[in-house]
Amino acid sequence: SDDVDPDGGGVGARSDDEEEEEETAGRSARASSHRTVSVNAACPFRSSLLFPPSASRGTTLCTADPSTLRLGTIDDIRRLHVTTHRLGMTPRRIAHHEAGRVYVVGCIDSGGSDGRTFGIGAESNQRNVVRFFDDATFDEVSRIELEAYEMIQTVRSASLSINRSFEAGDGGGGDGARPVECRPYVVLGTAYAFPDEDEPSMGRVIVVECNLGGNPKSDDADNDDDDDSQALRVVREISEYPMKGGIYSICPFYRGTLLVTCGSKTVLCQLDASASVAGDLILRHVGTGHHGHMISLYVDSLAGGRGEDGGDGDGRQLAIVGDLMRSISLVEYHPKHQAIDELARDFDANFCTSVTMLTPNIYMGSEGHTNLFVL
Repeated sequence: SDDVDPDGGGVGARSDDEEEEEETAGRSARASSHRTVSVNAACPFRSSLLFPPSASRGTTLCTADPSTLRLGTIDDIRRLHVTTHRLGMTPRRIAHHEAGRVYVVGCIDSGGSDGRTFGIGAESNQRNVVRFFDDATFDEVSRIELEAYEMIQTVRSASLSINRSFEAGDGGGGDGARPVECRPYVVLGTAYAFPDEDEPSMGRVIVVECNLGGNPKSDDADNDDDDDSQALRVVREISEYPMKGGIYSICPFYRGTLLVTCGSKTVLCQLDASASVAGDLILRHVGTGHHGHMISLYVDSLAGGRGEDGGDGDGRQLAIVGDLMRSISLVEYHPKHQAIDELARDFDANFCTSVTMLTPNIYMGSEGHTNLFVL
């Protein structure tokens, strides 16, 4: 091939070896630009000197590893990257716990992973396991094995307050005047599916702590940062509350409490500091719950968002309950009387499959006849 000499304007000859070297260099440059790089820190930045203004609107990235600082732009996604993580079990429920940087997965294991089965007499049972996976690497951090015939029904990440007034002896509960300090927890709801029962007669609400910064279980100081973060992450069951009925749904409620649907009931639960053992926490129900549903399958509220502290814009603590056949009901909790009352309900016979509270006045649900409805 011939190239034009930029100095003399003449034509110069290029050898085949030079062309092959340039082609090899181009391939290596393209390969290096698409390789996977592990970094210790990454953050967005803007620079009108390095990149045009159009590229500085959330598409630039600064990354750092022990030897290199990289400044670059993020191209548009041209291909969807999917990674499959095989559990070896059937997943039923999943939730992300941000404080512990884990995915919490409730699974059903028929005993194929280690050959174990639970049973009474000749009856065998598929055990349920709650597994905790790192949200970046998907390495299993820990697991909790449930009891025989105990089925996982709901998994939620919630910030709960610790009521220390109960420890002081004033009964706790609920005037709402004290400041609230919340801690993040994972809350599990279960039901016991015994073979001789049509509906579960027992269930548990289990509160699990899984946060970064716990006591390491290994004294090896030579581990890298990833190993240290996993060693500091400890899964610990701190409290449980047995109830008469299956725990179908749990949602965070106002001032660090929980709304729990158990069978046909909707009750409010909170964490109390133990009066007898220092450092122990006790989960208990507060006041009188709401009775009047066939089976309370779903519960939802706006707590955790704009109404987190004391209620919605009017100071009212509202929630919706989705029933097996009686559609959606609107309930309100009165802290002064520690009672949950029904304010209104949909009188259509909708077999609810899911509900959500959009605003204090607008609610959406789905029902078994392939429809969505808004109230």
